Amino acid sequence: MRRALLRLAALAAVGALAFVGCSVEPGPEPAGDPQVEEGAETLTVELDGSVAHAVRVDLSRVRVDIYDLAGDLQFSADYRAIEGQKPAVEWTLFDPAAAGESGAVAASGSLEVEMEQLPALDGAITGAALIHAQVSRADSGVDYDNWGCDLLPGAYNGVISCGTKGACCDAHDACFARYGCAAGSWTRPWDYAWQCSAICNATAVGCFTSLNPGPSVCCFRGNCGQPR
Repeated sequence: MRRALLRLAALAAVGALAFVGCSVEPGPEPAGDPQVEEGAETLTVELDGSVAHAVRVDLSRVRVDIYDLAGDLQFSADYRAIEGQKPAVEWTLFDPAAAGESGAVAASGSLEVEMEQLPALDGAITGAALIHAQVSRADSGVDYDNWGCDLLPGAYNGVISCGTKGACCDAHDACFARYGCAAGSWTRPWDYAWQCSAICNATAVGCFTSLNPGPSVCCFRGNCGQPR
């Protein structure tokens, strides 16, 4: 049973985001971004090697941009409330080899997310960090399956197997096993069973964005990080 290191690394890392001020100034917004009204709710979070900035554009939209420490845009996620539908998140991964070039898109996609309403800004950043780590490594070809939330060294910081979101990892693992999914389902959903994106990945984003289901089962087994 295969698992993607990149997938589990993201799950392991996002729960340890440190909500602190940051001295790095985000770069200019890409062309076509929404104009945010003065006084809009915002939150800036320093990650491990990057900075995330979230803004509540209006009642129907939350935007998250993730920059590297040089101020170049790495990733953007838009959470949108669509009348009569589940909230959706549209994401864009920018090409790191073309840093500073407007519109240098490496990949993009969208998911209908399992949550009742748009997330709080901290949850939106957590979900965006998860998707960013997933899609930026989706085609790395590195797969393995360990108990709990596997941490890719250098990907943000912290391990959350025994934190409030560890069970999100277990649910995602079980879903991937059930439907025969792999990491590529994040960026190439058409190559996999529809459940991989619509159920497994979307539910993982919703879990990390809005839920706190508790620790992974590995915490009770005492085998976190060990191969299955």
